[in-house]
Amino acid sequence: MNVPRSAPAANVSWTAWPSSSGRFDAGGGGGDDGRMEARVAQLAAVTEYMARDIADLKVDVRKLRDDIGAIRTTDFRLLFGAIITVALGMSGLMAKGFHWL
Repeated sequence: MNVPRSAPAANVSWTAWPSSSGRFDAGGGGGDDGRMEARVAQLAAVTEYMARDIADLKVDVRKLRDDIGAIRTTDFRLLFGAIITVALGMSGLMAKGFHWL
């Protein structure tokens, strides 16, 4: 975002020592061009939107985590059932091949 910058005033004193009031003299009016409140309000709004989006993402991640847990359980059951079926089928073929049945 391009922020327009004003030219520095000719009488700006760039001192690093506090003035008699105890404040540092930054010169140039402190960088407030009359739109500071609008910019702060815009930043607050953006921060609020970001916080809401992060909350939505957290809910989505929780749902995905639950879904993945359910899929893991289902996949394990299917795989275990398939292994048992193959083992019983192979046992039956071996028993028939050795004339046990």
